[in-house]
Order: sequence, then C-alpha cells, then structure tokens
Amino acid sequence: MTKAALLASVFTVSFGSAIRAADLILSPGLIADEDVALVAPAVSGPNGKIELALGGITDPDSAIFRAGGSVSVPVGDSFGIQGDLGFQSVDGEWAAGGALHFFTRDPSSYLLGVTAGVVLADGATLAAVGPEAELYLDRISLEGWLGWASIDYDDALLTDDDGFFAMGDLAFYPTDDWRISIGAATILGSESLKLGTEYQFAGLGFPLSGTGEVRGYDTGAWSAKIGLKGYFGEPDKSLIDRHRQDDPPNRVLDLFGAAGNLMADTSVEPSDFDNETACEDAGFYWNGPTETEGVCEAYVP
Repeated sequence: MTKAALLASVFTVSFGSAIRAADLILSPGLIADEDVALVAPAVSGPNGKIELALGGITDPDSAIFRAGGSVSVPVGDSFGIQGDLGFQSVDGEWAAGGALHFFTRDPSSYLLGVTAGVVLADGATLAAVGPEAELYLDRISLEGWLGWASIDYDDALLTDDDGFFAMGDLAFYPTDDWRISIGAATILGSESLKLGTEYQFAGLGFPLSGTGEVRGYDTGAWSAKIGLKGYFGEPDKSLIDRHRQDDPPNRVLDLFGAAGNLMADTSVEPSDFDNETACEDAGFYWNGPTETEGVCEAYVP
C-alpha cells in the first residue's frame, strides 16, 4: 500500500507538471502574460546543519548531551539525499549512529522518501527503516517517519526484539523564523510525547537558532533539553524555508529521543533479585532454605 501511494503521488505530480509544460509550449502568450511558475528543486542546493543540546532525564536522574550533523545535496531537480550523524551521552554512557534519506519533494506542498538509520550503544544496536513524508499546509507542517525497527542486545539474558515504529510531528510557524511543534513516537513498545520549539535569531550575520524540547515517556520518566543549531548553505533564508527547501530532520537524534532507556545497559546481576522465583526466572540459582531467605547466585560451570 505504501509503494502504491508513493507511485501514485509521484505520477500525479509528474503528470501535472507535464500538462503545465505543454500549455506553455502550445500557448506562447502565457509566457508574456504571466510569470512561469516552475516546481522548485527538491533541495535548493548543498547545505547542512550542526546541532548541540544539553539537558536531563528522570528515572534514573541523568544528564543528557547530544550532538548531530546533517548534509543534504540535490540529485538533479527532483530528488535529494541527506546523511545524518549523531552522538549521545546519558550519564556518561555513549551512543552513536547514522541515517540516510532519499527523497523527492515539492517545497510548496510535500516530501516523500525513504530513510534508514542505525544507532549503536554499549550492549545494544537499534536499526530502523521505512518511508518518510511531510505535508506543507501554509504555516502548518505534518511530518512523519514509520516502518520496521529491530534491537539486538549483546547480553544473552536480554531478548532481542523487532516490530513497528512510528514518529510524527505537527508543527506551526507563528512567524517565518519561529517553529512550535507537538509530536509522538512509538518504537518497540516504548512510547513518548514531546513539545518542541526552534527560533532562528536575526542580525547575527550567520544562521543560528535556539531549540528546546520536553518529552514524556510511558514509564513516567520525562526529559528536557535546550540547544543551538547552526545552518550551512544560503545565509539569508527564513527558518520555514530551511525546513522545506533544504534538509529534513536528523533522524539519528529522533531515534535517541524515541528510544528512551530502550538501549540502556539493562544487564541483570544475581544481586538484583531477592526471591527464589525472580532469581530462577532470570536464569540464576537460588541458594537458600525458603522463597525469600537466601542469596541469588550465578551458575558456576
């Protein structure tokens, strides 16, 4: 169904453009009577961005540092490619990842593409792939990425998992340089809601914006971050035009946020259990006379 919708959308845009071009050729008077409105390229030109953010997360209380970078290049007029890199530290535990986007876009109305990303942490690897889409409605943007995700743990006691994931944002631009958004994400059973904002500063001589995000998780934990984002490419461009003419979101950073503690080092130790049932269910040996009196120990070969 996704492939059919994508092909139908591309065919509709292409067919409409062909009809418009034919009208201009067969009716030269149109050129003299009005400006020729051509579809803008999917990517306005080579561009990129660097993002930094600091904050914290509860349960457990930990400091967060995130850094990311993206580079986008046009592929002809109809397509674009973007590469993302990202790094994260949560209470000193590091993770890193990359993502690749391939998309077509009409900056006045939509983006359609496919994106794949992978994140590596100490003891776990998370991968996700699926279609990505954006719809532009005046000052409102609808943005989403969904598909299939999988996580592999190094610890044999932890169960690998794979399944559906989705993340989406509803964004509003009160001004050309200010974005407010609300979003939701679900990935392998980890669910969250977020509020975000970005404001591009004027008069600095280079494109720089401030960012903020608050996210709540289904576990009861929540996180908050503030940061800076610097853009490369055309210097004199509004924030809304950057988001619709240049680079899509950095999906590595989105995976960090959506995953929560899914990738945390959750290796269990015998000392984590204080009763016979839980100890043996975890694959350890209960050394004690009763269900609650004793010590949980690892099997010794």
